[in-house]
Amino acid sequence: MPEKALHIYAREISYDLPDIPARYLSGGTPLFTAYGCALIERQTKKSCVYTAVNLSTGRSEILSRRTHQLKQSAHTSMADKIQASSVAGPAALSIDKNPGEYIPRQKIEKILRLIFTDILPRYGYALRENQIVLAEHILKTIARRAISLAESEVGTGKTLAYLTAAALAKRGRLNDFWMHGHYPSQSYADSAHMPVVVATSSIALQQAIIQDYIPALSDILMENGVIRTPLTAAIRKGKEHYLCEKRFRSFRKDVDGPTKKLLDPLAVPGASCDLADSEGLSPFMKRKICVSGRCSETCSHYRSCYYLRYMDQANDPHMDFQVTNQNYFLADILHRAGGKRPLLPHYQLVIIDEAHKFLTAARQMYGVELTSTTIPVLTEYIHSFAEGKTAGGINLHKLAKKLEGQSKRLFGRLTENIPAADDDEVERFPAVMDDDVTRHLKNIANISDDLICAIPASRIQTRHRERSLQSLWALKNLKACADALKGHSDLVCWLEISNTDEKAVTLHTIPKDLDRRLYQDVWSGGIPFILTSGTLSAGGDFSRAKQSMGISRMSPTLIAEPSQPSPFDYINNTMLYISNAVPFPNQQDKQYILAVADEVKRLILAGHGHAAVLFTSYNVMGQVLAILSERILPFPMFRMGRRDTTALEQFKQSGNGVLFASGSLWEGIDIPGDALSMLIISEEDRNMFTDVQNTKYISETQTVMFQGKPIALTNHTPVLTSEQRDKRKKEIERTLYNIFKKYA
Repeated sequence: MPEKALHIYAREISYDLPDIPARYLSGGTPLFTAYGCALIERQTKKSCVYTAVNLSTGRSEILSRRTHQLKQSAHTSMADKIQASSVAGPAALSIDKNPGEYIPRQKIEKILRLIFTDILPRYGYALRENQIVLAEHILKTIARRAISLAESEVGTGKTLAYLTAAALAKRGRLNDFWMHGHYPSQSYADSAHMPVVVATSSIALQQAIIQDYIPALSDILMENGVIRTPLTAAIRKGKEHYLCEKRFRSFRKDVDGPTKKLLDPLAVPGASCDLADSEGLSPFMKRKICVSGRCSETCSHYRSCYYLRYMDQANDPHMDFQVTNQNYFLADILHRAGGKRPLLPHYQLVIIDEAHKFLTAARQMYGVELTSTTIPVLTEYIHSFAEGKTAGGINLHKLAKKLEGQSKRLFGRLTENIPAADDDEVERFPAVMDDDVTRHLKNIANISDDLICAIPASRIQTRHRERSLQSLWALKNLKACADALKGHSDLVCWLEISNTDEKAVTLHTIPKDLDRRLYQDVWSGGIPFILTSGTLSAGGDFSRAKQSMGISRMSPTLIAEPSQPSPFDYINNTMLYISNAVPFPNQQDKQYILAVADEVKRLILAGHGHAAVLFTSYNVMGQVLAILSERILPFPMFRMGRRDTTALEQFKQSGNGVLFASGSLWEGIDIPGDALSMLIISEEDRNMFTDVQNTKYISETQTVMFQGKPIALTNHTPVLTSEQRDKRKKEIERTLYNIFKKYA
């Protein structure tokens, strides 16, 4: 028997026997108890009979007949038989409870600590006291139905801490009584099985939770008798992340060659409808085949749709975890606040990981935005199915043209006083919401309303029926957007101009009372919330985070603010390499790009690969990668796109690859093992380094080490005087301390 299993059964066996009724003994002798049963030894003339008797129900089952008495060394194998019998009760660590069953919180806390101190270390997990303290705090917060801003620096093991605490709270029915009354419209049966929501900022973390953390934790808890059935989880994303069978077939029919070859795996029966599981698809291809708008019962694939089938499974209230991004979670919140059908099943607990990004997500979801390309795309769609006049004499083509004209006038007015953007990504400017802008917004709302009334009365061919329904859905959203923008006195408004999308202009807004709305919609409902991140406070003070997110409106007795420091010794283990070989940043200067490429190549060769190169500009990253690709380095190179996790997984498996990335990789992701041994930061923004911490500083000629591994930093600044250099060094050290913590 495996060593782990022996340990498990040894824990179940107890020789401290309770008072057992004589009718259970049947003339036999109790040897030990395990799984709620007593093992009774009864001797006959020819053999020894061993029977398991459930001490709660009195039910019994003969387990074995032997010619010789059972030796104590065989007790563990007999405990195994008791567990497999029909009369077995729960294991000593069993947490699973049926509706109405009660388990003391103190017992759950005891099991939680035992998991971290005894069970997980036997599977190779380090014993971290801060992790145990965090997990125990989370469990207590759940029991109090409070809100915790649990700051946990890198190395604490917060993901495993909150998943374990949440799993025990759910399976142990910690808030069972409260759950039955929180959603009055929900059936009693469904109230007994509400999931835990885990909302993150990055797709990479969501997939790690679904593919790595939960399966591993589930196996360990089942093997040790803590749970009887595996933990279940569903990942939830926006529609644009999933395959639309109809759009896929239509697009695939019109392409050939390499594009069709990339699409072929999606045509295999049973293929995943999650586009993140597909390799090599460009953003354009994903836009052409993803779910768009609202699914209609008139769709020819409605009954066999993989996406709808997946959503039915994901919405099963018996799921233990619903893992999603913060925007999707907030979309569900807004649906509930607006009286619409929720996107997620009713839940009993919410964990917000990467919580330092939650306010940004809230600003996006509670704000309203309108892009200069939105209406032209919509009107083109209307032109494609409109046929002449309606029964009432309304011409859809004319209405669509009027709508597009108002869009042009609106964005023309907004951009009149804005200088041309010279950044390769995005520039932001204040939006002047004058009377002309308000008039155009009113006209857009009115024309949208006219089209919403006119389209159902139009002659539309059957093959265009779905297009007309999609247009109606988009027009209703457009009208709601225009109506919201008309009340701009209650909004903070600004413009963004992007050079990457034909200079598209986007009008963004967020409500001025966002903190009040978050308190009302999110925090005040009585559901426990765990907000965790490595950077929630400012110098140990959570006041800013609580105020901006509306949490400060809660009763102070329902707010907890624990902070777990990192167990890593950065001060004595961090060494930096700062280069002066690269000129001042200028993305338009080819010599600058070449210098960056030269320095990155030198560092990659010195570290024998095992490197991640971070950029703040996708444009510069692409140019540097193109130059290095031509030089044929002896290491595989991967480029991580905006929503691409495939490249990350390939890098992890490569062993000595080089990952070029921006965006989400700055947030810090888990790359275990030796795959990442050198971190190269290309500083495109001179003001990026602003925080102060102490870190060892080394010159260009010294060994470059971080946590016992080689690292590097390209500084991109001209040669400075010694005084300027010291000042600049300290500025850089301030933020590098926090950046490197993410990659320990």
